[in-house]
Amino acid sequence: MPFSRTRTGCFTCREDGYKCDEQKPFCGRCIRLQKTCKGYGVRLKWQTPQGIPKSKTAKGKRQSKSSNEVNVVTLRKAPANPGVTLSPSCLMPNDVNPVDRYLLNHWSTTLATMVSMVSAPRNPFLVHLTPMMGHSTALRSVLCSIAACHLAILRQDDSLHTLATHHRLVAVSSLRQTIMSESPELSLAAVLMLQVSDRLFTIDSGVDHLSGAKAIISRGSPNTWNGSRSSFLLSLCSYHDILASVSRGTSPVLDFDGDFPIEGMESMKALTSVLRIVGQISRMRGQDQADLDAQGYAIMEILNALDRPDDATGDVGYTVQAYKHAAFIYLYRVWHNRGAPHVSSEHARSCLAYLNRVPVNSPLVSAQVWPLWTAGCESIDCDQRQLVRDRIDAMYEARHLPSLRRIKQDIEEVWKIKDEQRKLIGVDNVDCIKAILRYRQREADLT
Repeated sequence: MPFSRTRTGCFTCREDGYKCDEQKPFCGRCIRLQKTCKGYGVRLKWQTPQGIPKSKTAKGKRQSKSSNEVNVVTLRKAPANPGVTLSPSCLMPNDVNPVDRYLLNHWSTTLATMVSMVSAPRNPFLVHLTPMMGHSTALRSVLCSIAACHLAILRQDDSLHTLATHHRLVAVSSLRQTIMSESPELSLAAVLMLQVSDRLFTIDSGVDHLSGAKAIISRGSPNTWNGSRSSFLLSLCSYHDILASVSRGTSPVLDFDGDFPIEGMESMKALTSVLRIVGQISRMRGQDQADLDAQGYAIMEILNALDRPDDATGDVGYTVQAYKHAAFIYLYRVWHNRGAPHVSSEHARSCLAYLNRVPVNSPLVSAQVWPLWTAGCESIDCDQRQLVRDRIDAMYEARHLPSLRRIKQDIEEVWKIKDEQRKLIGVDNVDCIKAILRYRQREADLT
């Protein structure tokens, strides 16, 4: 029978008005009724730019809603950037308690180096985000949540998961209260780190953080997004947007894919060029065959014109070549829905070879998940598949990020589906992204 709404059940049961058994990752009722379980946690609701500020009466009604459902209201013109610096007081505010101080130290000394493709001291997460936390409770709380999640895995301590959830709730609540008044840069940084948290720690929040980021960007003045910090934030947004377009099987949300070097670093321009092409391939989905052919041939020509393999040196060069071969595989799948044993097999082999030239302790490994997924899904022979397993295992041992274990499970699932298809009809017409969306009812963690 219908049950009163709860604040801890899955979103599907709460919307239906039924009691939820809160089974993870999908509740028993949703599994039994074959419904899409929308998960647990906190929801952000982004209003359209035409949103009208609520009256006092409406505000009272809004406050009566579930505390787990947070409305982020329309952005107004924000004040000038507070001008953060690298002073010790900014890096670690005086009012931070000892536990949070420990979490933020773990972020600065360990996690920031895992999420960036650039080593210290030029690591832009350290250069830009860490100083910003002194001016934003939301950003500081997100970083504490990420650190607590990671430490919970390292220490096998469930109480740290509880602490991570607490900080996430604080972050969302603070973001709701300050998004109209604080610098758009601070709000964008907090939203992007919520996106990073969802992907790295397999949090299926059901929140479209990238749409929220787009809203923040569009409401800032042109002068808001000048400078190295803005370039870093916009590039981070573009990077996640393009790879999310792959995992969702849609076009990118933003229109400036590839306009900013990855992580705002000029040394990443070559890799940014390939990423821009990946965004163009995503936009090919749903077009008629004539347009597909025209764009497909044009993109093939661009990819072939990129740096020769003989020119690839160092971790960046090897990663660029891996992305190039992964882009070819992605192109053939979107264009012809064709995979191995097509020419994609050769690109998969070359992609994996370049990835394995990069040591697992290199900062560039943080960019390897998408090409590893793309080439891994197209691998056929046993040795090649074992190479993929070994690579992911080595990456996990170096980083202990749950997304790596889940991506390995997803690749194994895709192999099983593809092998069955080849046995039945002799060819592979399985889109690995659509397979995960259909059978796992979520997107793959490609960042």
